[in-house]
Order: sequence, then C-alpha cells, then structure tokens
Amino acid sequence: MKITFLIDNKTESTECDAEWGLSVLIETEDKTILMDQGASPMLVNNARRMGLDLNKVDLATASHGHNDHTGGTEYFFEVNDHAPIYVHKEGFSYQVVDDIDGNIGIPWSEEFMEENAERIIRTEGTYQIDDKTWLIGNVPSIEGFTPTEDFFIKVGDKFFPDQMRHEQTLVIEDEKGLHVFSGCSHKGIIPILRYIGQEIPGKKIDTLVAGMHLYCATDEFIDATIKEMKDLGIRKIFPVHCTGMNAILRFKMQMGDAVEIATAGDVYEI
Repeated sequence: MKITFLIDNKTESTECDAEWGLSVLIETEDKTILMDQGASPMLVNNARRMGLDLNKVDLATASHGHNDHTGGTEYFFEVNDHAPIYVHKEGFSYQVVDDIDGNIGIPWSEEFMEENAERIIRTEGTYQIDDKTWLIGNVPSIEGFTPTEDFFIKVGDKFFPDQMRHEQTLVIEDEKGLHVFSGCSHKGIIPILRYIGQEIPGKKIDTLVAGMHLYCATDEFIDATIKEMKDLGIRKIFPVHCTGMNAILRFKMQMGDAVEIATAGDVYEI
C-alpha cells in the first residue's frame, strides 16, 4: 500500500502547497482511494505538480461534512469523470463552530449535486464498500475521551450541538491487518478505534493515519490517548492535520519510530 499526502496543514515539499485541511491518496493492490479533498483546488494543483493522475482514482470518501475536507471535491470531479464519493447522509447540514462565522459545512453547489447525484453515495453506520473496505460511522461516545471542541448544527434560527453522526472512518484490510484513516476524529480517536474493534472483530490495527483534533487538548488528555495507542499495539501512526504540533511531538517523543510526522507531498510505502 502506498500513501501520498496531497493536502495537510504543513509541507516541506517544493512541489506542494499547504492549507488547513486534509487529503490522502491511498493506492492498494486493486484500487486507488482519495480520502478527503482538502478545502480548495489545491489538491488538484499539488497532484499535478507531483505527476499524479487523479483520473486513476477509483473511489473517494468524505470523512465528515466540513469544508476543509470537502472543499476540493468539485475540483476533483473536474479531473475525474467516474469515481463515486461516499459521504454520510447526515453530512449536508448547516454547521458552525463558535469562533467562526458562517457555514463550515460541505460547500458543494446545488448544481454540482444535481449533476453528480449518481456519484454521490450517502452512507450510514457501518458501510461496507467491498470485502476489504469499510466506512465506520455513528461511533458512540466514551466517557473520558469526549470531543475537545464543540460544533453546532443550525436549523432555522436555532443551534443544536453537533453529535458528529456524519463522521466516518475509512478502514482497509490487507494481509498486515487493518489500516485506519480518520479525517478529524471529532468523536475521539480512542472511541473510534474501540468501535472499529467491535465492528470488525478479531483484526489487528496495523496503521493509523488520522487528524485527531488534539490541538486544543490538555497534555493529560493527549498522554492518555497515547497510552491507549501503545496498548493497542499499532505498528505505525501518522498524526496529521488537526492533531496539533504539541500532540504530534508528544506522540513522537513517547512512541519513537512508530510515529511518522507526515506533511503534504510525503509518500510512504506501508
């Protein structure tokens, strides 16, 4: 499996730009998946500069209904004429965070959605794409690993706490075990990993690529998360995007070579 980071908050590559968002190209033996599309046309530009043909992508996924993971979808569809995108059916609401004005939800136009209705696949719960690929949604909360930031859904003139039911985690299985890809882990990365263990029992998690939304978490919360990661025995961890540099460095200091500090433009063979 080859993993290419097309979009992340940071880059060390002269061929890539960076933005607040995430997009990961995943090449397995039998298919190519684009997990998230960043916030803008940047993923298309970065892919072109890296010599990557996005028309070879077989399918795309949206980890949740926020614009920093779906803002580049329309531009991706301009260069790919066939790949469906799998998005949770509850991901199309008007979403806000308390310190940002306006809708931070999926920014797709009505025209785009009408023209591509057959390519936009709405999911719910645990959705199996094929015998080796799942989307895990509707993750239950776990006390002690609650979300580190509050988001809201606007309905009419009222605001309601966003329970993040629209978040889904991509899981791919091969001979090494499960490879887990999470965009932001708003439900908490530990609840997500535990739930994957329930939904796909008896399988070891080999690799984790995840934004973990720990940039506003306390050191104690981060360390508790790292301890559980160690207990799970995950072989390789890529903490990206909203994990935050403090948490990324704590991961690296406590887990050493098991942790890779990935940036836009980086390519890894798993």
